[in-house]
Amino acid sequence: MFSSAMRWDRERSCGSDAGRISPRVLLGIALLALILWGIVAAVVAGSGSPETQIVTPTTASRLPPSSTTVDLRPSVPGVAVVGSKAPAFYVPNLIPGERVAVASSNTAPTLLNFWASWCIPCREEFPELRSLRKQYSRSELSMVGITFKDTRREARQFAESEEANWQIGFDADGTVAGDYGVRAAPQTLLIDKSGVIVRRWYGRPNTSELNIAVRDLVKGT
Repeated sequence: MFSSAMRWDRERSCGSDAGRISPRVLLGIALLALILWGIVAAVVAGSGSPETQIVTPTTASRLPPSSTTVDLRPSVPGVAVVGSKAPAFYVPNLIPGERVAVASSNTAPTLLNFWASWCIPCREEFPELRSLRKQYSRSELSMVGITFKDTRREARQFAESEEANWQIGFDADGTVAGDYGVRAAPQTLLIDKSGVIVRRWYGRPNTSELNIAVRDLVKGT
């Protein structure tokens, strides 16, 4: 009877563990699930089309709140480079009035600045441009701003708030920016009286460097 009781006790003990899963098995299942999840996530991330992938902007500009697609790729190489003739253009004035123009030859050297009201570096450089305008008469230096990928109302409000007293043209369809190979704002060019580009800055110029370049260009005329 004693041996029968012992056998019954062992069978009961074995039966009570039959439905349990060992910690080692549980750990293996968890690791396998984690590996499978990583594989699925990698496949999904790599299957997106180029249009849906995030592109890092080439400038510190922020996207305009009203726009869904803004081309921030670098400027077209070989277009409006230093030493070449600046493309001539006529565009409407941001404030209704005479048209804004850059011709094949000019009565004074020209500082040409491409900007947009939503562009942070553009907004930051306006006081520097205003300071330059005060230093030179219009017979010594012509200053032309071109706003593009912007709305007339927002651009005009910003220009007026900054008391911009130089010519500002509204490039509604981006034609002028395209002719100059400008895809990202801000960009600034210096053009001599003969219409040749002598300097070009991608992004906001260093203030001291810009002042020296303008001074040298004005004095050399």
